[in-house]
Amino acid sequence: MDFKRKGKLPWLDMVLYSIKHRGFSNTCSLGWKEWRKERQLGINTFGDSSTDELSIESDSKLGGHLYQPSSSVIFGRAMKELPFSFSDKVFLDVGSGKGRAMILAAEAGFKKVIGVEYAAELNDIAHTNIEVVKSRFPKTEFELREGDALEYKMPEEVDVIYLFNPFDEETICKLLQQLKQIFNRDKKIYLVYVHPVHCNIFEEAFGKPVSTITNWKGIADVVIFCN
Repeated sequence: MDFKRKGKLPWLDMVLYSIKHRGFSNTCSLGWKEWRKERQLGINTFGDSSTDELSIESDSKLGGHLYQPSSSVIFGRAMKELPFSFSDKVFLDVGSGKGRAMILAAEAGFKKVIGVEYAAELNDIAHTNIEVVKSRFPKTEFELREGDALEYKMPEEVDVIYLFNPFDEETICKLLQQLKQIFNRDKKIYLVYVHPVHCNIFEEAFGKPVSTITNWKGIADVVIFCN
């Protein structure tokens, strides 16, 4: 089930998916931890928005999934799988939404975090959220880019690319051309793919994941690839 597809009640789809694959008590615990993290940071990234509700001037709009924030719990588990300190690393979130993953990356200790988002409304909220937390993370440089990820030239400084299932299969295949270019570089690049519905596309291009994080039913929450 892809709970990030367009639907009448996307938040309910996400909750039902979580209950089915994590259990009721784990879902309640996860929700509580997300609410607590938002209060701790003083930000607001909750909610869901479909591409139809947003003013997006991009060829990727039809292939874009609705906005939902990344789970701070799953994000933290994913970061623990990366085999290095983040103090000299650069993090790129493709489809950065309201900025939650960027802020979590700053909290994890990344030197620089970059977000690319094609919805102006979401990018504006991300700017607000980042302004709230910037003083907490003085060692992290924040960079927000508004535009189409398919047209964005990924900088050579990037070490970690983060995807929370942002696009449908057709658009993911187009994004893959960008990713292949950056994966051909000499330095190690890690691709962190959350809710990996189209994992097979990446496996065909990059081989088997170097790490997989599963839920209690053995279904992948996160897959991580490396060049």
